[in-house]
Formats: sequence, C-alpha cells, structure tokens
Amino acid sequence: MKKVLLAAVGLSGVLASCGSVAVGDGAIAQVTGIRTEYRLSNGQFVGCDNVLNNGVQGIARTQVAVYFNVTGTVQSVSVGLRGNTDNRYDGNYNATFSGSEFDSIGGNSYKVSFDASPATGGFLPQAIVVNPVDRTVKLVTAENLVGSFYADLTIRNATDSATASTRSLGNGNIPVYTNCYVQRDTGETI
Repeated sequence: MKKVLLAAVGLSGVLASCGSVAVGDGAIAQVTGIRTEYRLSNGQFVGCDNVLNNGVQGIARTQVAVYFNVTGTVQSVSVGLRGNTDNRYDGNYNATFSGSEFDSIGGNSYKVSFDASPATGGFLPQAIVVNPVDRTVKLVTAENLVGSFYADLTIRNATDSATASTRSLGNGNIPVYTNCYVQRDTGETI
C-alpha cells in the first residue's frame, strides 16, 4: 500500500513540475501559458505599473490571461498570482472561475482572464476584475524592473483539487516594470 501511495505522490510531483496535475476522478489539468496585454520586442509578456501611450498616462492595470487544458470534469478554477521575490500570495490577487466563466479556445483548451490593478508605488494589485472584455496585446518598451510574478492554477472537481504553476513554463514568469511605453498595438487578442 505504501508503494502505491508513494508512486501516486511521485506521479503528482512529476506532473506538477511540467505544469500538469491529476485531480480526483481521473481529471488532468495542464497549465500551458500566461500572457498579459503588454509584450516586449523579444516576445516576453510583462506587467506594467504605469503605461504611457503617445505621451498620455494610461489606466494603471494589466490584463492577465492564464491558459490551460483539462480532461475530465472540473467545477472551478482558482488563479493566484505569486511574487517571485517572497513566494507569497497577495490576498487581493486571487480569483475563482466556475465552468461557465472559462473561455473555451477549442477542444479541451481554455483560458481565464482578469484585470489586475497595481498598488500605488508597487506591483501588487489592489483588485481583480474577473472576465473583462479581452484587450489587444501592445508592444512596449519598459524601464525599472521592480519584480515578477507567476500564476498558480488550482483545479477543483467534486472529489479533489490540485494546483499547477506557470513557473515551470519557459515564459511562465512575468517581469513587472514601473514604466511601459506603448510602441504599437499588435491587434492580437490577449
């Protein structure tokens, strides 16, 4: 019995390290990406505390989308953003989505998106607006790196829950800058 339990724990660890987790009743979830509405010319998505577009100060918010695949039955998904500096959640930076709030992008692939408003003088948000109208990705230049974050995605069904992280993905950590300057709108939806 101990060997079976250890094997199950080992499998969960392997799955989590590649952004996948097994949830009770045979459900499997895999985090496949995280994006924001701002991207550098090198392809890295970023968060911005202050955005200037043609010299005009924009609203201090960054739209974030987390992409994932699910097989099996899922009742809800919770997203929590963690800072890479101290690995703690900001209590105001968590959102839960029910199945009707998942944005299907084909097959078993989904995304959840939200607006994150940065705190005054920092990069952690004051509030999250769930399911905003998707904005387009803007190509930006950025200055003054102040931190970075990643997303943990907790999948729940009737019997269990499990958490996968974007941290293990190639571009799963989002750098946050004090100032971003919009170069152009790509027209690409987040």
